[in-house]
Amino acid sequence: MSAQENTLDESCVRALDGGRATSLSVRAQPGSRRSGLIGFWNGTPKIAVTAPPENGRANEEIAREIAAVFGLRPAAVTQVGGAKSRAKTFRLECAPDRVLARLREWRADIAKPGAPNLDERNIADERGQAP
Repeated sequence: MSAQENTLDESCVRALDGGRATSLSVRAQPGSRRSGLIGFWNGTPKIAVTAPPENGRANEEIAREIAAVFGLRPAAVTQVGGAKSRAKTFRLECAPDRVLARLREWRADIAKPGAPNLDERNIADERGQAP
């Protein structure tokens, strides 16, 4: 990954409803070998999913991945934009500070030399193991 891919543009996270909810812009990568947060693209979190971009299957899987990444129930993540685009927007039923803190944590981790990529970290997190 290039240095640009490891940067976070915090404008991808916006407060909604007086800070009770968050708007999150992401970059989609459907049809990937594995699913998970794989880095940043132009400062936006990049989410890879195995589902193809057909009949909304990739969008549904991206919403589930976002819920897992931020520790939310799947029903707490709703797609609000970009149904047929790689640039997508989701509404998360949590405070924007929580979202930014998690993204900053991952950005810092992937910037470390020899650190596993975010994809490997997600798999390890799901299993309750260290990468």
